[in-house]
Amino acid sequence: MELDDVHTILIIGPTSSDKNVDLSTALYDTVDILHQLGYKTSIIVEDPTSLLSSGVFYDKTVVEKVTGDNVLKFIQKYHPDAILPTVGDRNALGIISSLNGKIGTTKVLGASFSASLATFKRELFIKKLTKANLPVIKFISSDDEKEIYSFIRSIGFPIIARRRYSNRHSSGWTNINNLFELDNFMAMEDISDSRIEIERSIRGFSEYSFTILRDRYDNSSLIGTIEDIEPIGIHHLDSNLISPAISLNDSKLQRLRNYSIKLARAFNIVGICTVHFAYNHTTKESYITEFIPRLSEETKFLEYATSYPIATAVAQLCLGYHLDKLQLDAGNYFNGATEPYVDHLTSRFPQWKTPGQKYLGPSKTSDSSIVVNGFSLEEVLNKGALNDKLNNNFDRYNELRKLDDDELFEKIIHPTNWILDVLSEALRRKFEMPVLSEITGVNVPYLNALQNIINNSLIIREGEIDGKNVERMVEMGVKGVGHSKLLLDSHDIVTKTVVKNKRAVSVANNKYINHNYFVTSGISNELELSDRKKIIVRTPIITSKTDIMIRQFVLFQLAKSIDQNGLEPIIIGREPWNAPLSMRRKVVEIDDPHMEMKSLGLIEQDSVLNIIDLSKNLIDTGDDRVFQFSAQEIKNIELKGDTTVRVMVVTDGNNFLAPSVIYRGKRDNHLYEISSVNNFMTAEDRVEISKLIKQELEDNDKVDIFNFEMVKSNDHWLVTKKYRGMTNDIIRHELASSVHVIDTLVKLLLGNKIDDDLSLEKVFDNFDEKYLLTIDDKRYKLLDKEEIQEKLKELRLKEK
Repeated sequence: MELDDVHTILIIGPTSSDKNVDLSTALYDTVDILHQLGYKTSIIVEDPTSLLSSGVFYDKTVVEKVTGDNVLKFIQKYHPDAILPTVGDRNALGIISSLNGKIGTTKVLGASFSASLATFKRELFIKKLTKANLPVIKFISSDDEKEIYSFIRSIGFPIIARRRYSNRHSSGWTNINNLFELDNFMAMEDISDSRIEIERSIRGFSEYSFTILRDRYDNSSLIGTIEDIEPIGIHHLDSNLISPAISLNDSKLQRLRNYSIKLARAFNIVGICTVHFAYNHTTKESYITEFIPRLSEETKFLEYATSYPIATAVAQLCLGYHLDKLQLDAGNYFNGATEPYVDHLTSRFPQWKTPGQKYLGPSKTSDSSIVVNGFSLEEVLNKGALNDKLNNNFDRYNELRKLDDDELFEKIIHPTNWILDVLSEALRRKFEMPVLSEITGVNVPYLNALQNIINNSLIIREGEIDGKNVERMVEMGVKGVGHSKLLLDSHDIVTKTVVKNKRAVSVANNKYINHNYFVTSGISNELELSDRKKIIVRTPIITSKTDIMIRQFVLFQLAKSIDQNGLEPIIIGREPWNAPLSMRRKVVEIDDPHMEMKSLGLIEQDSVLNIIDLSKNLIDTGDDRVFQFSAQEIKNIELKGDTTVRVMVVTDGNNFLAPSVIYRGKRDNHLYEISSVNNFMTAEDRVEISKLIKQELEDNDKVDIFNFEMVKSNDHWLVTKKYRGMTNDIIRHELASSVHVIDTLVKLLLGNKIDDDLSLEKVFDNFDEKYLLTIDDKRYKLLDKEEIQEKLKELRLKEK
């Protein structure tokens, strides 16, 4: 069934971990199943923190800049049977396209050379789709004025145009609606080394994406669809996303599904392919705008929405497995050809750090996002984009009320991140819905949902709630967002907030259980818990990309440790966590956008041993079971030095361990960081650092984690910073040290103790074999003991 000549696989990893957070758990799932199936895997990666804890599965880990040259060097030295680029980012596809004809018998799994090249070369993309009779936007790149005008006559207005210079820079796209505007654009300063690029404008079309899985036998299935509420012209990640796409009727959906499968066939893609469409509901025009033949942020979102184990499936399809004979783990089969039937909506709403308005366009401006689930458009809008606790919508409402109709219309024409609030205000003022849809490109179902929310808000404010409308309002998530005290106090059973199972993919194996739930309103509580004692982990409200990376790592380690210690891990948070497949059947995940779980009483309190709080909001501080894991600054002294150490300490209240000491030295205008240097500390340093830690922990009598920063001044160490809880160094500490601090913490919370009178060697003990060297927070190297000794010797010779 599978490819019988592939035994060793080189994986091209993502470039920067904080920009490719969603690939980290996908990477873990990929190498986990490959390891279970008996393949030897190696990876080339720039930042090893993106591996989470999957490093145990690799035969070789190469920490180098992820370039075509370094991939080629690896192939020439180790001769892997195949390369897998699907868990890399766009850079991985660029590398594959550059290696054509250079890698001998080494196979490329997933995206072919032509598919990889077509993601960069627009001309090839158009040529391939045109040959396959697929709808694609016509495009020209020329310096011949006659050719340009002839092309425009063939496609008509509106168009977009830009100047492309020989240094690969461009002037940016200009919208052109008529001949007069075109003449003005062409009359701009002519630069000899530039070409003019022109294509049909699709601004204002609706944007959809379809994700297809395909095996080498030409079997395909549609895993999921995503719809942008905002139209094309606004960056995909600045738009509010809904899955599944609800504004497509069955005939439109089947048409775009068939196009997606046909594209995957045209490029002979084995594995995964996400196809983006522009669709005009008035003219019925549809165009394929791009395709992504790899795992991405979208596929991770879909994996959460549908419960389909996409990363695991893609790895096996690339190796030749049949779509209907995949494995969740070695020996546990499921039918991957079953297209997920989803019983709920999953929505992704972008977030901005600052409360003001940001104009939306083709460039991304959002900082992060939040994902919510619900059974209606109104519910997910109330939970997410229109949730005052997240977005200050009441302040927006008051500000928009002050505008006259002309000022409001200006905000409708030039969309900002307040677009849904603006449309709500416009509907409140009786602006016509078809006109608003035509101007903004927002489809009517969303405007109808906004109108329903407005109508219900009026009922709530006027207190006109009775048995006739209470059930409909609860269906819209009104009770869930806490807008109405009347509803909260209602004895009607439908107003009770409950936890619903997020049912989606039908898997042909009754052992596959997805313990994933979300808080909503309704009648029956579907939360399923075992009789094991529990540790609850509360996660952050909204996080940056870097914070998400740290959170994913910590949650995975916590969940794994809690399970291994015989307890049931329960993860509760506003932003859902998509656990690696190996943990998905062991951890209960509850998406709770309003932190209601703490007061619902759905978890038997006697069964809860501890509550680990990563949420940074310091709730329930009076509960002795709550352990605050997020960093709290205790000391910060402004004392700088060229040599510092960062020490992670775990204590049971009496004794402590320091299994990870990170050395940092500033030399010759470069910042060097070595993790961890426990095995290279001098006896004097051990004594002095241990003495300082004891002094700092004198008043502590509880289980805790501390992070210390110490500066070397006049040949002595001084404590300059002290944090209780987890800092951003947690990944580096955990990956660099062979002693897992998070697992040690869980054991201490369960009542284990650190031995008395430990020697300093035992306090600082770890059994590391590889050490992480970081230069200027950009370049990473994994070195062995002798190489680290040489580097430390070199750095210490330069100490002042």
